Amino acid sequence: MKRPRLVWHPLLFAAWPVLFLYARNVSETPLREAVTALLLVTGCTALLFVAATLALRDARRAGLLTTVGVIAVMLWGSVRDELSDPTWLLPAWLAGAAVLAVLAVRARRFLDELTTILSGTAAVLVVLSLLPIGRAYAPTLLTARSAAAAVTPLDERIGPWSAPGEPRDIYYLVFDRYGSQDSLRDRFGFDNSAFIDRLRERGFYVADDSNANLLRTASSLTSTLNMRYLDDLTERYGRDTGNLLPLYERLQDHAVGRILKDRGYEYVHIGAWWDPTQSNRNADLNLGYGLDSDYHKALWNTTVLSEIGRPPARTFAEDSRRDHYDGAIDQFRQLRRAAARPGPTFTFAHILLPHEPFVFDADGDYISLPEDAARGRTRNYIEQTQYTNGQIDAFLDELLDVDEAQRPIVVVTADQGPHPVRVKRDEAHFDWTRATDAELAEKFRILNAYLLPGVDETDVLYPSISPVNTWRVIFNSYFGADLPLLEDRSFIWRDEAHVYDYSEITDRLP
Repeated sequence: MKRPRLVWHPLLFAAWPVLFLYARNVSETPLREAVTALLLVTGCTALLFVAATLALRDARRAGLLTTVGVIAVMLWGSVRDELSDPTWLLPAWLAGAAVLAVLAVRARRFLDELTTILSGTAAVLVVLSLLPIGRAYAPTLLTARSAAAAVTPLDERIGPWSAPGEPRDIYYLVFDRYGSQDSLRDRFGFDNSAFIDRLRERGFYVADDSNANLLRTASSLTSTLNMRYLDDLTERYGRDTGNLLPLYERLQDHAVGRILKDRGYEYVHIGAWWDPTQSNRNADLNLGYGLDSDYHKALWNTTVLSEIGRPPARTFAEDSRRDHYDGAIDQFRQLRRAAARPGPTFTFAHILLPHEPFVFDADGDYISLPEDAARGRTRNYIEQTQYTNGQIDAFLDELLDVDEAQRPIVVVTADQGPHPVRVKRDEAHFDWTRATDAELAEKFRILNAYLLPGVDETDVLYPSISPVNTWRVIFNSYFGADLPLLEDRSFIWRDEAHVYDYSEITDRLP
């Protein structure tokens, strides 16, 4: 008697999109997120396969039917994006899937051969997806050093609140890719002096010559919120890796939040859709938007199920832009909610403005994708910056309408400046060691402004102070710390495959 052929291809085809997406994002996605998705997708597929087998009384035909369903559901997003989401595509896709499903149910011939071909094809696709995952983890495992530089905690060198009066609320507001006044003038021809002057009129010290310390949000914020440079990561993980997960882990457990919580502060975290800052596990209150995993959202959006409830006339790209638009508005609303809480509170907000996509005009009206393309990058960046300025002004007017003794500590800053045009063309492979001085200036010159009530800013601040020293100054001024200021330095990495291959470019910046 012939042994029944095992039918594996439905599970393998179900696993493939999950692994493929993870392979493309392995350096930025925790493994647990991929494992969770893999178990969910393959588990649902297994249940469907069992149900189909019971209904058809033939595992081979059930396997064909289940694989058709898996492909129809899981590969839709890739086809949609490749063809730019025409309105006719979804009906055609569903009709094609229905035809293939009928053929699978009625199949009688060549079932063994089809099972073998599909199983082999699916196995190859899974292996091809596993290879880059293995390559991504290998450098981290092989180059880790037992003699890595120790990171000495700063907590014990910082005391309780020691300034006059009750502990003040603290706001650390990070506006993504907001360049300095000089940078906006030189790159975009935009005079931002009116906004800078309004900050100064409110009592802010604006560090006109401030530069970011590191590339990209993850490294910049990790350095700032841990009050140190990241050279120990080079020693620990080597120069030949694109694995950003160690940065993300430090960003989740950053020293500033831990220190302030230990000193009686409530930590309010206002994040965006970007995974590493959308929430923080140490925060007492997470008020951001898009609290689902980026990886899980991306996987969901590749499925045909993501079309449920979407207006027929709206493209997937417009949906993403609307999320950015609505989310930014909500973040400013959440800032006001944080301001109403009893103190002392530490509020961290990472607001993805004036970062792309460009969805706001100067008045705050929504800019559609065709309008974005027609207006051009310079106008879009300027108007999104003008809208951002208006929102900052409105919030600060409300926040600072209090007695001097109740004025909070406020830092309005950026993690980095806007991407130069050449970087936008191929962000993943751009070699920063070949960037021009003008491109480095555009990327590193940032907005950086401080409101330190009760402190003579000129005694502790200076025009070129960089974010790595921000919290050293605050803890020294208000918490009796004696933390030495670090030399203000700026570093690039080679490219996104070598994220700890740091090179100093401080002398190349204005």
